Amino acid sequence: MMGFSWSRRALIALLLAGATAAVPPAAAASGADLARAQEMIDAGRPDQALLLLERLDPGKGRDKSAEAANILLLRSTARFMLGQMELGRRDLDRSLEIDPGLRQGWLNRAALDIADGELDHALEALERARALDPAATDTDLNIGAVMVMQGRAGEAQPFLDRYLAANRDSADAWYLVASNYALGGENGAAVEHLTRAIALDERIRLRSRTDPNFAALGVEPTFQQLLNTDSYRIPAGSYAVYRTFEARYFAGDGKLLPAVIDALQLTGEPFDRQIEVTPDWALIWGEMRIKVRNDPHEGGRVELTAPRTSFSEDVWKARSGKLLAEVAVQLAKR
Repeated sequence: MMGFSWSRRALIALLLAGATAAVPPAAAASGADLARAQEMIDAGRPDQALLLLERLDPGKGRDKSAEAANILLLRSTARFMLGQMELGRRDLDRSLEIDPGLRQGWLNRAALDIADGELDHALEALERARALDPAATDTDLNIGAVMVMQGRAGEAQPFLDRYLAANRDSADAWYLVASNYALGGENGAAVEHLTRAIALDERIRLRSRTDPNFAALGVEPTFQQLLNTDSYRIPAGSYAVYRTFEARYFAGDGKLLPAVIDALQLTGEPFDRQIEVTPDWALIWGEMRIKVRNDPHEGGRVELTAPRTSFSEDVWKARSGKLLAEVAVQLAKR
C-alpha cells in the first residue's frame, strides 16, 4: 500500500503494492501452489490465480490453519483485482480472523477502509500492521498519509519524515510523500517534497504532470515553475555536444522536435517514447539525454549528453555525430 486515492483502480494498486510478501515458506503439499498463485497475482493474472486458489479450498480440513489464512489472503487479493469486492472483503476478514498476525492482511484491510472513507478504522488497521513489524517503514508512510487526509498534517510529519529518513535517496519515496501531501491539500509541502524527488530523478517531473493527485496544484505558481524548470546539471566529465539549426523550437509545433524524433528512429538510437515537452524546451531520454530548445542567438539547439561510462569516446563521437547529421537531413526535407 504505497499512496492513496479514492478510486477502485487505485485501491487495487494499493493492495498489490505489498502483496508479494504474503506467503511464507510452507512445508504443506499446497505450498508450491500458493507460490504459483502469488506469481500469477504479481504478473497481473488474477483470474488464473483464483482458479488455482479455489482448488485449495481452506474449508477442506484447514479451517484454522496458517495455510488456510494465507489461501484466503491471496484469494482476496485476486478477487479485488477482478472487481469482486464483497467476496474479496469476506475472504480478507476470514484470513485475519484465523491469523491476526498477517501483516499484509491488515495493510489490505486499511486500504479497504480508506476506500470507504473510514479513516479512523484505517489507522487502527495500520497500527496493527506496525505492531507486527515496527521496523517496516511503509507503515509509517501510510499512517502519515491517512493523517494528512484527516487534516492532521502536523501529526503526520514525524511518520513521513521517518519513512524518508529510511529512503532518503529514493526519488520514488519523496514522490509518494509529495503525492500524499498534494492529495491532502498541503500544497506547500507537496511542492517541497516533489522538488527533492525531481532532484533525485528528473523523470519524476514528467510523471507528476499526469498524476491526478497533483491536479489541485495546477494553478500554483511554485508548481508551474517547478514543471517548467530544467535544473539538471551535467556531471563533470560527461560527454556533451550540441548543434544549432535555423529551425527554432516551438514546443509541440514547428519542425525541430519532429526532426529530432525522426532522426532518432532512423538512426536506431534507443529512446523513451515519453517525451517531456514544455513551452521552452523538450527532453528525450535514452542512452543519451537529448534536450531541444532555442539558442539565444542562433535558432534552435539540440544538446546531447551522456555519462562517460556509457560509451567509449569513439562510439560517442560516431553516434552523436550520426544523430545530429540526420537531424539536419530531416530538417532539409521539411
